[in-house]
Amino acid sequence: MSGAHSSVWGLQVSITIIHACTIVLTSWRLWYRTIQQCWWWEDVWAAIALVAIIISEVSIWIFSGTLTDSKTGDGPVIASWLLMINFTIGLWSSRLSMICSIIRLSSPTKIRTVAYWAAAAFGAVAIALLVYKCWFCASHHGWENITPLSCSLPSSVGITQVIADFLSGMTLVILPAQILHRAKLPRNQRIMILSVFSGSLITTLLSIVHVVFFIQADAILKILTAQLEMTFSVIVCDLLPIVTCLYKFLRSKDVEDLSHRRYSAGSMFLTTIVDMPPLDSHA
Repeated sequence: MSGAHSSVWGLQVSITIIHACTIVLTSWRLWYRTIQQCWWWEDVWAAIALVAIIISEVSIWIFSGTLTDSKTGDGPVIASWLLMINFTIGLWSSRLSMICSIIRLSSPTKIRTVAYWAAAAFGAVAIALLVYKCWFCASHHGWENITPLSCSLPSSVGITQVIADFLSGMTLVILPAQILHRAKLPRNQRIMILSVFSGSLITTLLSIVHVVFFIQADAILKILTAQLEMTFSVIVCDLLPIVTCLYKFLRSKDVEDLSHRRYSAGSMFLTTIVDMPPLDSHA
């Protein structure tokens, strides 16, 4: 029993640490965007992801008691439902935040049209997964009386999640790459922006690890990998305004007359910080 208690304690501490880091980063991002008066849909989705993480943090402490206790109650059951629901909400809200950033980056070309369709697809996948999970777990509610609490979803759900994660990750890399290919930006800015979006591919790798424990029905590792996947995805969506803010700060130290620079007419801004020249409409 002591080994089980130590595993649960490790789970609680690990998830609390990664949640705390994500909450701090996302809160700073939203605060900065607020004082800059440049809120857009990407920030709305980031705020929704933040709420999902906060609820998950509270839920994990309520739920984790069932991993060592043979008795279940209403609290842990509700917490289990909240963990499952907010995992999907937090994960796909962060991706919607990133696709909204891509929409802001792009000019009215085919790339923006594709980004709009990708956003619609992200939302549809999130709703479909959420509805199916809730329907399945509500229909097979016998799991609510078994410890540790875990709704054993079909392995097809895990496989579907991996496929959706891979396709969304590739979309969040290919679209920015196409935008940067057509934009006249310094090489260091191209690398910085593309590196931020490429972080979504790491989320896909975490998704694969999560599905392995999902299929094996390992309660502790399934929860841990799910929370890692969700929080890392939210961190990636936060990196764009954070990294560009740092870039502006470091650049302003080297360029004394930065505030007097004249930008060409029609220039566009990456989250209102890094300037991008207009794209060719025929590209």
